[in-house]
Amino acid sequence: MGGLRAAGALVAAAALIGACNSEPEAEPIPTTLPVLTTLRPQLTTTTLAAPPPQRRIYVVQPGDTLGKIAVGFGVTVEALMDENGKEDTLLRIGEQLVIPPTVVGGQGSP
Repeated sequence: MGGLRAAGALVAAAALIGACNSEPEAEPIPTTLPVLTTLRPQLTTTTLAAPPPQRRIYVVQPGDTLGKIAVGFGVTVEALMDENGKEDTLLRIGEQLVIPPTVVGGQGSP
């Protein structure tokens, strides 16, 4: 009976070896380093653009005039009126005015 067990063990071992041989072969580890190339380097440069101007809101206080507000924010009265769609210079206390962006020199519109 010992011979049957030995034969059975050989059959089992052969089956395991056959199973190992049926697995796909592992790909070899590359021996060279990959080379990174840039085909169009002129398109990879970064340019810094000025950030878009932020909208500011001002709430009209007692005693305010368009002239005082314009001077305080460094813009012209005309730019302030245009930005807010105003046809006259009348202001209401609590009215919210959108302040137009200032020019780089801080002198309002050119």
